[in-house]
Amino acid sequence: MDGLGVRWAVGPGIEVTVEETGPDRSAPPVLVLAGAPFVLTLVPPQDREAWPDCVVFLRQLRDHAEDLAALLEARAERRDGAEG
Repeated sequence: MDGLGVRWAVGPGIEVTVEETGPDRSAPPVLVLAGAPFVLTLVPPQDREAWPDCVVFLRQLRDHAEDLAALLEARAERRDGAEG
């Protein structure tokens, strides 16, 4: 961690992909979030011994993204219901 705080507002046209970094199984794939004008790439550590910790982090990221999606969805539905 370099101490740099980053805020990226989610907007239209953002894509999330997993991309291979090489043909060898020792070259880890990366998670890419792309949307003009920025690209954010989550790169696993080169040390394969650290990959299990990376898996834990990615699952936490997935779970919390799901929590955030559910909260946003519920609040949007409540707002839509209040307007109708």
